[in-house]
Amino acid sequence: MNTPKIDIADTWRSSSPTAGVPDLLIESEGRLQQLDGQLNLKHDFGAVGPVECPIAYDPVRRLAFRYVSAAGYRGRDYSQLRAFSVAAGESYPLLELPLNQWALWMLEWIASTQGAAGQLLGLHAMDRPAEDRVVIEHRLFSLKLGADQLRLRPICRDAYKPLAFSCRRGEFIFAGAEGIYLLGLKGERQLTLPPESDAGGEGAAFHPFGAAEAVIGGDGLHHWDLERNLCRRLTRNGRHPVWTPDGRGVWYRESSADVHYYDFEQDRTHRVLGLASQRHPEFWHARPVCLSADGRYLATSLTHKVLRGVSQKGTATGTRERVYAHEHQLLVLDLERQTYWGRAGYASQLCWAQ
Repeated sequence: MNTPKIDIADTWRSSSPTAGVPDLLIESEGRLQQLDGQLNLKHDFGAVGPVECPIAYDPVRRLAFRYVSAAGYRGRDYSQLRAFSVAAGESYPLLELPLNQWALWMLEWIASTQGAAGQLLGLHAMDRPAEDRVVIEHRLFSLKLGADQLRLRPICRDAYKPLAFSCRRGEFIFAGAEGIYLLGLKGERQLTLPPESDAGGEGAAFHPFGAAEAVIGGDGLHHWDLERNLCRRLTRNGRHPVWTPDGRGVWYRESSADVHYYDFEQDRTHRVLGLASQRHPEFWHARPVCLSADGRYLATSLTHKVLRGVSQKGTATGTRERVYAHEHQLLVLDLERQTYWGRAGYASQLCWAQ
């Protein structure tokens, strides 16, 4: 498989990895792996299962956390929250869950401000029978290390997918049946994005300093004033926004093959990097970029969709289906030196282990 050519802004250059780059945790092909700063494999923690769940990280204990489950029908079925030691290369279960319960879409490590142990915050899902159907019920959960059960809180009934959480504000942004919601820690709806907004709910980000602002992705980037409940469009295209730690801009994706940056002061956007000759852009593999805690390093995956041919057999309508292949690149950018390096591969989840 050919390595796709990288197009990057003029001031950037390819380079060897910078000294002192922290380790990177990635989920690749259903396995949790620890890479060094040069993107070499340091440890493979094994399969984590098919459920989409972010990686949370405690920098004090150097522990990562993720929900894991059985990857197939062979072997023992299980459902658990699991801890992964970056220092020791070992893992152990935090809590066993019933098989009809799981954690997905949101997992955050909340550090204690008083020196005590922190806790995990996430979204809990449970299926239960209801007359002639199965209902999936979503609730917020917290788990202190060493506890033997989750603390569960309901959320407003029609909020279904978390988009962002602000520890400073104690608030969530959720996609819901009636649009985009702002929720409090008790799961109550506090605000609904005005219906005239075109925000599609493909990711969101709160202001890093706790200001009453958020950026919503999907059908462009949209700035949400949480005090006045006003929304304005920032860009024509864009999803999966990530606000920079200094508050000056937002990293985002327009497709699986590029990374863009929006500058608030200049009110303009530019494409920082992407794959050359991308004739078949798609969004399926696009994920938010991952910024290190100090904002210096950015990790992301780019995907090149390539037409390989046409199927020999026709579909039900008689047409022949186009066959595509996907070529992936895992990249790290040093935003201070404006250099980058990478390797072949794809990461559906990313987390810096600093």
